[in-house]
Amino acid sequence: MVSGKDDERIDFSKLEKELEAAVEADAKYWRENDAKIRAVTQKVESYEEFKDIVAAAHIKPLEKKDKISEKKPTPWNPHATKKTGTDVTSDTTLQQDKTVLPKNGHEFARDWKRYCKTNEQKYEYLINIGGEHLGQIFKTEIAFGLLGEILAALQNCFTSDHVENVFLILENLSKTKRFSLSLDFLSSAEKESCTEVFRKLKTCVDEKSGDEIPCISTDALETLMTVFKVTP
Repeated sequence: MVSGKDDERIDFSKLEKELEAAVEADAKYWRENDAKIRAVTQKVESYEEFKDIVAAAHIKPLEKKDKISEKKPTPWNPHATKKTGTDVTSDTTLQQDKTVLPKNGHEFARDWKRYCKTNEQKYEYLINIGGEHLGQIFKTEIAFGLLGEILAALQNCFTSDHVENVFLILENLSKTKRFSLSLDFLSSAEKESCTEVFRKLKTCVDEKSGDEIPCISTDALETLMTVFKVTP
């Protein structure tokens, strides 16, 4: 007779919550991405207006058949006032398999939201993938909002040991389609992160000789800074 001990070790309730959280996080990402595309199409006048449209991405317009009840009013944006399934299960998410690289932007965004909760985790994820593969993943375009998060992670966790890695990540991202559009929609804080990561790169390049960092010359770095609209 087969023992039931193996079944008892499996927490199906926990697995179900993790699956629900992953599905909700994925749906939330694509709702917000669609809202960002609509905002660009509508040619919003400010970044604040852009953020408001994205923040309300989950709200559906009322239809004729919908009735307004006299129930106690609730916050217009419940997603901003209560914990989501992702928040509840953030400590129990499955560990990412670092040997499996994302094949496209959708898989990248899924893993980025699911496993990379801190700047340190995001930085490690980017370094692990590498600049060349990131360029292939985002060959079509970078999903709106991701560029700013990537720059923030690179800026916050940059180390001199990864000078070449960070340079190649930035260089390959700059070659993706609609890159300039993603750049235009960076927030003030994200633009500061961009400037700061290039300042750190420049400091390392100036301190080291060309033999130590063969792929990065001063001219190449200044050219890339220009592409990112950072003053050399």
